Amino acid sequence: MTDPLRVVLLGTAAGPYPAPGRQGCANAVVVGGRVYLVDAGYGTLGKYVAAGLSPRDLAAVFVTHLHSDHVAELFTLFLLGWGPANQGVVDPVPVYGPGPDPTDPGPPAAGTAGLIAGNLAAFGQDVAVRQRTSDRPRLAGLIRATDVSVAGETVVHEDDRVRVTARAVPHPPLHLALGYRFETEHGVVAFSGDTARSDAVGELAAGADLLVHEAMEPDFYRSIGYAPKLLDFLAASHTSPADVGRVAAAAGAKRVALSHLGPADPARLDDEGWLRRVRPHYSGPVVVGHDLLDLAVSKTV
Repeated sequence: MTDPLRVVLLGTAAGPYPAPGRQGCANAVVVGGRVYLVDAGYGTLGKYVAAGLSPRDLAAVFVTHLHSDHVAELFTLFLLGWGPANQGVVDPVPVYGPGPDPTDPGPPAAGTAGLIAGNLAAFGQDVAVRQRTSDRPRLAGLIRATDVSVAGETVVHEDDRVRVTARAVPHPPLHLALGYRFETEHGVVAFSGDTARSDAVGELAAGADLLVHEAMEPDFYRSIGYAPKLLDFLAASHTSPADVGRVAAAAGAKRVALSHLGPADPARLDDEGWLRRVRPHYSGPVVVGHDLLDLAVSKTV
């Protein structure tokens, strides 16, 4: 019997550089067979299919922020998984994510809606040919991209299976990065997105049955010779595994999964190394994320 609420860590690597053992950041929240995707880094579509998920069951996509390691395959997911053949997407799918930075003094960079529009234009020849030569709905009509703005904790999506709220989290220098909370009748799951240690994540994860939190180990980057300026940048925009433990404990999260791991290569820091850094600060169960790790989630008292 399929668990009514599952989280599949499709990709668990931090950063845009490919690394052995893990691929780009992506997570599937599966509620009664319906799929809600959080981020779509490199390798997402292959992992999505390898997890036994069907593009036809994709109900919504939630983008935490617009760094390439979180959106590299956002459009590819639709471009290669669209149409009635092979259980592709045939119904509109909402896509939520940050908009453009209103304070950017240069030419405006695209937000989530602009990213989708730009990809539709870039792949216009391919899309047009496929629409002419096969029985497919218009691709532009299937991707309903919305630029999200938040004030405190904001409801961004609600349907008959899930209520999703978003909150801004600190990931400088981006003007907006988001964490998400998924509330279902079967349990609650929270995602930190990329963030420095933050009370905002604690609020999203309050009492959650599972918190999926990024983790970056500064000692590793110090050991391989990163310059002090870059180390300061990483510390200001990411969370150490020790601080993940502190956030989870303060939030009362029932279980924690570490993902978006830096270093991404398991040979550089093994599971026990990650756990050893979290355990002094959090007494609940912790799992170290690996691609395709499938976690059943249920309400806990």
